[in-house]
Order: sequence, then structure tokens, then C-alpha cells
Amino acid sequence: MKTITEDILSWSKDVIEKPNEYLGNVPVCPYAAKARQDNALKVLEVKEANKLIDKIVEGTELIKDPKTDIVIVACTDINITIEELSILIDGYNVVFVPQDIYLMASHPYDEEEEEPVEFLETDSWEPDNEFLMVLIQNFDKLERASDIMHKKGYYDKWPQDYYDGTVNKRKSYRRYRL
Repeated sequence: MKTITEDILSWSKDVIEKPNEYLGNVPVCPYAAKARQDNALKVLEVKEANKLIDKIVEGTELIKDPKTDIVIVACTDINITIEELSILIDGYNVVFVPQDIYLMASHPYDEEEEEPVEFLETDSWEPDNEFLMVLIQNFDKLERASDIMHKKGYYDKWPQDYYDGTVNKRKSYRRYRL
């Protein structure tokens, strides 16, 4: 059985870095391969939800290293609900976006999109572990990368509700970035 870190690295290589037919043969994350290859991707594993908060804070410190592009905090204790995780991450973003740090949650039971997000669906890849993730990145750097991708038409094939829940949600925190 793979570790959580091995699952995440496999997901990166085998899913989000590969050309995706639904996105016009562009990877789900065009920046993922470089981050992984440059060791600019850090994974923090946590097994108990009551230790998740401390690991997230640790991740917000790690992302301050200019050689780090993304920190993923992965937790196998998924007793924390989708709503609890969302509230936690929203609160953290109010605190950390002014410090140029953005957090985004991914819960394995979250299926809030009304439209299918076909470019994220895979029949050929499954993780060995079930876990939730908190992705931590530099806010301004993420905004610049997103603007570049927007100009290239990258988001044109995204379902509107998924775009709203990711890109527009992130943009809503701009008011905290003075």
C-alpha cells in the first residue's frame, strides 16, 4: 500500500500533469509537473483530525520558503465534515491572505458541483488511501498564474459552478490583500 505522499505524487504525475482531453490536451494543472520535478511541492501527512490545524499552520510557514510552490496537508481522518473543513479554511484565508498565503480544501466526499467536472474524473487512477487535502500556495503568485491561464482560454471549458467555487472564490479574498 502506498503512503499518502506517494498517492499525491502519483495523482500529480498520472492525472493532473497529463494532457487532458476535456481541456484541449492541456494538463489539469499546467504548473504541477515543474513544482514536483523541482521539489517545490511539499506534503505534510496527518492521521488525526485534531492535529490538522497544527499541520496547516506548519504548512503556512513552509510556503514562505521561496523554493516552495505548494504545500499539501493531507489528513486520513476524514471525520471532519465538508462544512467544518470549509469554515476552517475560510477563516484561515481571512487571516493568511493578507500575508500572501491562500488555502484551498479538497474533501473526498465533496460533490457540490451541479455540473460534472469531467476533467477531474478518472476511471484509471484511484488512491490507495482516502484523505482530505488542504493546498497552500502564495496568493499573489497563484493569481498571476491564473491570469496567464485565463488569457490563454484555459478556463473556457470549466463548468461555471466549478469555476465559481475555485477561481471566483479565490478572487473573493482579494479584498484582504491590501
